Amino acid sequence: MTRRSHTTDADASAEADGGVVATRGARRGPIRRLRRVATATWYGLVDLRRTPTLLALLVVAPAYVVGLFGVVAPTGPARLHLGGDTVQTTLETAFPAFTTPMTAALVAGVAGLFVVRSAAAADARLVAAGYTATEVVAARLGPLGLLAVCAAVVPVAVSLATVEPVSLPVFLLGTVLAALTYAAVGVLVGATVGRLAGVYVVLFGTMIDLFVFQNPLATDPPALAALLPGHAPLAIALAGCFDRPVAVETALHAAATCLLATTAALLALVREADTR
Repeated sequence: MTRRSHTTDADASAEADGGVVATRGARRGPIRRLRRVATATWYGLVDLRRTPTLLALLVVAPAYVVGLFGVVAPTGPARLHLGGDTVQTTLETAFPAFTTPMTAALVAGVAGLFVVRSAAAADARLVAAGYTATEVVAARLGPLGLLAVCAAVVPVAVSLATVEPVSLPVFLLGTVLAALTYAAVGVLVGATVGRLAGVYVVLFGTMIDLFVFQNPLATDPPALAALLPGHAPLAIALAGCFDRPVAVETALHAAATCLLATTAALLALVREADTR
């Protein structure tokens, strides 16, 4: 992605702001810290707008993947296994229903990976300008959260052409949780390995989790499926799509998975910022 050339002016301004604040005194109150984080967050959002490849990824990839599954899905009846329930539907409905959270997770994971890798130089300049590692990481939360939500909303919108969820809010909630969880996984992968290797990890990891292990068409999913990040979010999305109640333990499982992935990603980012 051609991001570095765009980040220079923005982060130079953030640097200047941070530098000015830093030179006014070593002591920083909470309001001053929030202003510094808000400044860096704003320029991070501006950089997203200036990254057409990333914006195209958020729109084109969901439209292509979800739309493709809606078109090429075979016709005929389908039996979905949702926890202890069995739902009778059609293959034309089943494929877009469970590939929508998968697509959201895939796009959010790749977006999280690219944002972290592309922002490495800018984050280093912010640290040099006086930002703490915690402030740098906090400034990345807003853009990453926005990307994850967009990565969920677009495929849900595309899927409505072929699927009519009984509860759209629950279907959207499960998809957003899948996107947030895998955005954090993408950040963690991006902070751990290189960009090319990270892309393969996110792509294959998402597909294996949400398309192979969590496939609701399978009558006997492997025991490992319940331990993977996509398990609970997909269960919530499908419950909203096919009018099934969301169990409390499933909701807690999804929230805990998202929180755990986010915490691990934040710790990796703080460690990376501390080393600059």
